Amino acid sequence: MNHKTVSSLRFLASLVLALLLAGICFSGRAAAETPGGDRLLTGTIEGQPFVFDLDSLQSRTACLLLFDQGERVDLLHYRQTEKVYVASLTKLMTGYLAWQLMEEKGATLDSQVTVRAADLEGLAELNASLAGFQDGESVSYRDLFYGLLISSGCDAANTLARATTGSVASFVMLMNQEADRLGLSRTRFANPTGLFDPDNYSTAEDMAVLLGLLLDQPFLKQALSERTYRSQSTSQHPGGVPMRHYLSYYGEIAGIDSSSIEGGKTGQLKESGYCLASFKTIGSLTAVLCTTGADQASGHLSDHLAIYQALEEQLPQGSVALRGIGQSSPLPTSPPTSRPQEQETTTETDQTGGGITPVITAVFFGLVVLLALFALVAFLIKRRLEKEL
Repeated sequence: MNHKTVSSLRFLASLVLALLLAGICFSGRAAAETPGGDRLLTGTIEGQPFVFDLDSLQSRTACLLLFDQGERVDLLHYRQTEKVYVASLTKLMTGYLAWQLMEEKGATLDSQVTVRAADLEGLAELNASLAGFQDGESVSYRDLFYGLLISSGCDAANTLARATTGSVASFVMLMNQEADRLGLSRTRFANPTGLFDPDNYSTAEDMAVLLGLLLDQPFLKQALSERTYRSQSTSQHPGGVPMRHYLSYYGEIAGIDSSSIEGGKTGQLKESGYCLASFKTIGSLTAVLCTTGADQASGHLSDHLAIYQALEEQLPQGSVALRGIGQSSPLPTSPPTSRPQEQETTTETDQTGGGITPVITAVFFGLVVLLALFALVAFLIKRRLEKEL
């Protein structure tokens, strides 16, 4: 066998190997992405699928839940269980847990807490969002909760954590215990602020569920709804600390009117993109929507406004039969006395026209093509050898 033949064989072998590796990578990628839920799934309203154009979604994940007197209906899912960094959406758990601990301590919203230097340590250097409280300032729990939920203040988050448990570390341990108790199985917290930590993560679905729980407490719901607030007068701030909800701030810089969004909590980090968990009352229903991973400040606001508008347009007046994703029969908005067990039969609507079957078909077709190429190469090698003999 001459040198030219050997070189040809090596080239053909390299080509076959490259094609096989490409096929393996494609198959692995498809297998990895498909279970993540790269489909827009929706439930139904009065027997008709809830319709929303996936191409208009600017966020990476989305989860829309409807609540009526405690009954939950999952109406829209998109990558809702994907592990994501949720930035300051973390403060939803901080507020939820701090409220419970405050009551357990016998404290009230007017009880005073003194801010300490440790509560502020490192925050300015990290350019963290702050309510504006100072070392040694005596503030009420009320002002701390507003600072947490309106100004997204990391100073308020650390102060609430330390005041209710004695230390931030103890509070974080309880945050994770509470997440487990609530069934937020894909959520873990590393701090009460949402500042980046690889061990501080959640999902759009878990955050939507958590926001729904906060709305059961009237004060927390009110705090999440206010666009502006001014804290009580202190010696450090005789005129109080002015606060402005980040919903208004992002709306202003994006040129978007966010006033139709009733309330919510924002979050933003380089690692998380723009996140938003919001709510809106529509008739007897409370819609809770969480999105994560938008690239621009306008993205998360636009998504929420568009989804709420689609919901209002498709909800009829009065009572309505809803069927959530995975539920086998319609649910009336007047719920039964006990919540039905989760059904294993899924009847969700896939609006992408895609899903698992097309991916499997594509992988199979790719493998068939690779085998055909391999057979062709083998045939050419055989012909070359026959000519040389």
